Amino acid sequence: MKTIGVIGWKNSGKTTLVSKLVNYFSSLNLKVGVIKHAHHSFDIDHPNTDSYKIRKSGAFKTTIVSNKRLAVIEERADDNEIDLKSIIDMNKDCQILILEGFKKNNDIPKIEVFLKKNKKEYLYKNVEKVNLLVTDDDKSHPLKVLSHDQIPLIAKFIQDA
Repeated sequence: MKTIGVIGWKNSGKTTLVSKLVNYFSSLNLKVGVIKHAHHSFDIDHPNTDSYKIRKSGAFKTTIVSNKRLAVIEERADDNEIDLKSIIDMNKDCQILILEGFKKNNDIPKIEVFLKKNKKEYLYKNVEKVNLLVTDDDKSHPLKVLSHDQIPLIAKFIQDA
């Protein structure tokens, strides 16, 4: 399984790039998984559903399954460290695994997504294992640079990594 992280500042185009890569790899009949880091609490089920009622009653894990989809919700304390290895292992049936976020993880190679309009510092200067910069700027950088619309070349970079 090829595993790559996609990092960048808020509103840099991370999710757009990940979505385009998923679409591209899927068109090649590759199984693609995505692990998205959220900096906040989120819900994938909603009030008045059975799964919501079960989870809110105190269930540690709630699994929702149909013949088309499976979701597992695990309640976590705020201070729980994310065990990224076990989450990656849950996706072992994928051929390509893209992690959105997780810039502090030093075990995975990364692609930085950058937009000059955000007027931020480049993450690759302080984040380990950034091997590709996807940007709209025309500056010289000490790593490989591609633009946001070069999806086949970004995909090839991931497959060759």
